Amino acid sequence: MEMNPDKKSDEPEIPEVLPDESWPTDRLIEATRDKNMLVRSNAVSILATRDGPEVVEALIQAMRDDDHIVRSNAMVRLSERGAAILDRVLDALQDRDENIRAGAAWLLGELKDPRAIEPLKNAMKDENVIVRIQARASLMAMGVVGQKK
Repeated sequence: MEMNPDKKSDEPEIPEVLPDESWPTDRLIEATRDKNMLVRSNAVSILATRDGPEVVEALIQAMRDDDHIVRSNAMVRLSERGAAILDRVLDALQDRDENIRAGAAWLLGELKDPRAIEPLKNAMKDENVIVRIQARASLMAMGVVGQKK
């Protein structure tokens, strides 16, 4: 394999094929686990236009992606779904993966549903500092806790 001297080592490889709207949902879900970040991110974006519990689950699982762009894309796309996904996001707040818990805490702040207040208060005691910070930020966004003076 020949190295391209103009390519930086942290740049993703450009894949030969990127997901598009013609791909069936199951193929897009599979693409969210592809080795290439661009494939995963595109798959998340297109999946977000689809319905079904399997789509929501794939987007939630994308919040554990190694790449912050893919994780952020999944979180923003899930937040666009509104209260329809509240129960699944509340469940995700208990996930064993800290990235999913942190993403769920952020999502709950975006959804601003009062049913999330107690679970977010509990998440402020999470073992992971990022989860605790996201839970506090979400409660602040909801006006439940104030900023320290």
